Amino acid sequence: MYTFKRSQEPESTMYYSSKICNIYYPFGADFNENMAKFPGQLKFLFGEPFVMNEDFENILNYIIEAKDEFGNILLLSVYSAGSGPSIGGHSKDNETEYIKAAEELATYIREADVLDYEYEGYYLDGPNKIKMGIKNGKPYYEETEMSEEEALELYKSFNH
Repeated sequence: MYTFKRSQEPESTMYYSSKICNIYYPFGADFNENMAKFPGQLKFLFGEPFVMNEDFENILNYIIEAKDEFGNILLLSVYSAGSGPSIGGHSKDNETEYIKAAEELATYIREADVLDYEYEGYYLDGPNKIKMGIKNGKPYYEETEMSEEEALELYKSFNH
């Protein structure tokens, strides 16, 4: 059994870590609802994200400490990527414990309440504009296709 808290370690601590598990079943019928709930659940559990990126494939990243009953701490990264909300870590060091902690954290997140938030960003593979969030405890998710001109301008702003 693990307890979880937000770490003050810099995001760079998790560079070169790898994905351990998805938080939700990827691309299921409720994918959009889960994408909208995810930031609200993390906000409820761990506070405001340090940053919410406009790039839909890199919305946010939380570094979480998973502490076991013996006081051992594993660092996990909770993030959103193209495949949806995920948990990663340096699992090659102690793979069994990292998998156990990540799966327990995924359950903890899935069962969490939500806090209201708003997000507007872009999925450049579409290219689509994404609006999602939680309003009065209810998730919403809207995706609209961008024109070629809008996408080109946005791409230039991301890669200047």
